[in-house]
Amino acid sequence: MFRLVYLSTPKPEVGRPEIEQILASSRKNNGHNDITGLLIQDKKRFLQYLEGDQSAVEDTFNRIASDPRHTAVILLKSGFVRRRQFPEWAMASKNAERSNSLTAAVSEMTAACDKDVADELLSFAAARDHAA
Repeated sequence: MFRLVYLSTPKPEVGRPEIEQILASSRKNNGHNDITGLLIQDKKRFLQYLEGDQSAVEDTFNRIASDPRHTAVILLKSGFVRRRQFPEWAMASKNAERSNSLTAAVSEMTAACDKDVADELLSFAAARDHAA
């Protein structure tokens, strides 16, 4: 199973209505392309994990990277994992604004993941929290 993880910065004008539209569109498109994953956002960043067929995931990432609603798209990791980590979620979402901790949100969302994948996502989130 191919997976890709990235961080990006939403533009200041991207609010709750735009995020809900992004999620609705993602769920529809991901379901059509057999992509699953999660999107976790705090006040300053998106952390997204996508998994599925390599070409479908890479095509999706390329569309995301060119989306003008965010900047500073940073590819953190891509490659293959043993199994699908989020089989039930065309695009799970967690808003970490209340706690302002990506680490807490990622910890909650990755409870059923393989330990190495959960640890990897937690390390990305912890680095982001530390930099914030």
